[in-house]
Amino acid sequence: MKLKALFIACTISLALPAHAALTSNVTDIPDRQIIDFENFDGFITTGPEMVASGVSFTGTPGSVLGAFIADLGSNGLWGAGNHFAGTDITGTLNFTFVNGLTHAAGAFLNSYNGSPILISVLGDNQQIIESHTVSIDTPDGLNSGNFFGITRTSADIRSISFSGQGLVADDVAFAALVPEPEAYAMLLTGLALVGWMARRPRRRKTTAIGK
Repeated sequence: MKLKALFIACTISLALPAHAALTSNVTDIPDRQIIDFENFDGFITTGPEMVASGVSFTGTPGSVLGAFIADLGSNGLWGAGNHFAGTDITGTLNFTFVNGLTHAAGAFLNSYNGSPILISVLGDNQQIIESHTVSIDTPDGLNSGNFFGITRTSADIRSISFSGQGLVADDVAFAALVPEPEAYAMLLTGLALVGWMARRPRRRKTTAIGK
């Protein structure tokens, strides 16, 4: 009977569509690019602000890029010469990949008193396609926290957002961006045009010789 139930459960799981997975290991994001916010210095903004090539930031009022100190209550302190992104009280940090889609993204995170952090990835229509809630416990730590990210079987992530109370985020990581179909079409058109120009027979110039 147990074997039959196990077989049914496996059959159902195989039939379900593949979806995102929460990861706490940054190495699960291949060919990753990192945003460390060291080029910002306490910049209070809601955005949009380009924080890396092809990555735009938006946040709730009070969001800071390049913050250098944060009191996380029982979870310790962040700072000590390290710049990061943070929210004022309760807020959201959102990073949008404007030059393409990715299949994995995440960040090194912590929050005030270890309050829950909501991690969401959004698709091309800016609707949430996956969300996870995590909690981080770093008693009286200094620049302590945990990496959390979301990976998917296909590149369909347009943006990733982090929401929480007294949220801090650093070293935002994302897998190499995949150009959209329109970009591929333009590239192929350009290559075809170059090939046509190279193969087009050239007319020889003739010089008339006077009698």
